[in-house]
Amino acid sequence: MMTVDQDTIYQYLDGRELLHTTLMEREQLLQELEKLVKASQEMRCSEKVARFPLMRAQTLLFELSVISEYIDSVIFEINCYAERCGKPRVQVIEMQLQ
Repeated sequence: MMTVDQDTIYQYLDGRELLHTTLMEREQLLQELEKLVKASQEMRCSEKVARFPLMRAQTLLFELSVISEYIDSVIFEINCYAERCGKPRVQVIEMQLQ
């Protein structure tokens, strides 16, 4: 019979909590980016170029790419702990963009 190290279980649970927090952060960045896009769609064509906050949009895209890599790393770590302590793995589901 295998005895699971309690620390491994704590690491697994902490990882899942960290993943949840990080996904919420990602959701906030996506919502902010969506607001920028919607606001620019409401402007007249001549105003779009002058008023679209390009620097902010680029910053958001960069932050999203960094956080996405971080999410991948956290999932990998969680799944390593899950394997060691017999807990469910985190599954990534590919979504189709519309």
